[in-house]
Amino acid sequence: MTEPESGNILDSGPAMARADSGDMLGAIAGLPKQVAEGRELARAPELPWPTPRSVALLGMGGSAISGDLAAGIWSDRLTVPLEVLRGYTLPSWVGSETLVVASSRSGGTEETLRQLEIALQRRCPVVCVTAGGALLNVARAARLPLVTFPDRHSPRASLGWSLGILAGILERAGVLTLEDPEVNQAVADAEAMVARCEPSVPTAENPAKQLAWSLVDRLVMVAASGALGPVARRWKTQLNENAKVFATVEPLPEATHNTVVGLEGPEILRDHLALVLLQGRSDHPRDVIRAQLVGDVADAGHIWHTVVESSASSVLAQALSTIVLGDYTSVYLAFMYGMDPTPVDVIDHIKEQLKLADTSAAE
Repeated sequence: MTEPESGNILDSGPAMARADSGDMLGAIAGLPKQVAEGRELARAPELPWPTPRSVALLGMGGSAISGDLAAGIWSDRLTVPLEVLRGYTLPSWVGSETLVVASSRSGGTEETLRQLEIALQRRCPVVCVTAGGALLNVARAARLPLVTFPDRHSPRASLGWSLGILAGILERAGVLTLEDPEVNQAVADAEAMVARCEPSVPTAENPAKQLAWSLVDRLVMVAASGALGPVARRWKTQLNENAKVFATVEPLPEATHNTVVGLEGPEILRDHLALVLLQGRSDHPRDVIRAQLVGDVADAGHIWHTVVESSASSVLAQALSTIVLGDYTSVYLAFMYGMDPTPVDVIDHIKEQLKLADTSAAE
């Protein structure tokens, strides 16, 4: 763990700035405003099709999570199914009545580009969402509806734009009704969480810094139900990419039918486990009880756990506020491990090896 001479790195602004080469902290602070900006950007392109019977978001990693979030947050008002498709192929149900949203911040995600090729062959209506790259070129060449956003951050740090753009596209497609006051209040609630968790707030008053301290040297399992299920996935992937730690995500109520038994596992592991339960006002009452019972099982096994509860004004507000808290926690944990949150060298290595494999196959 790397700390400044004064002790806690999380209470040293200069030390955190030196550790944060890509200004991940700044990107998190801007996430709420990105949502509103993205929704405005999505109002520009024409969508010259009838209302679709389904929506498929093509994406990977940080460019795909917006689809998971949209499907969870607005499950009670989306008028057609919304599925996130990760990989190289498309299921047979994706056809001419499916609105396909090809999402890639870099524009170079090979899985998404391959899926897009298949979608165009099937004559699906397509909207492209990107900051540049090959996807931008394909969209322009094929004259596809296109939404571009600033190329300032990594995909995971551009979530606000991705989610806001997707919301706007769904509105334009006639499958989602979303009012401005709800969005504006959710942005305000998320900005309030930024104010509680930003670097200048000392550890003694900062929930994200306190949680990061509790997660040091522990394998983290994040669990949630309903609309916060995709938020739990976001927490998991941010811990992976920012803090460079292994973490898992478990959905409720499913986890109470299998995963909970694993909490009775070998005693030697228990001191190195942490359970984070995300809860919101929209949770089903039975899932609230199940979460409490899971916490009881953790207590019985002497496994550290905590409940992160959001009482924000709407499901969207609960999701955004909880995402902000998780994002900050992952970056502060990175600092405590002596890690720079921005680089993802392992992912870059895998991409380079795939390029080498392509070159070898062509020779």
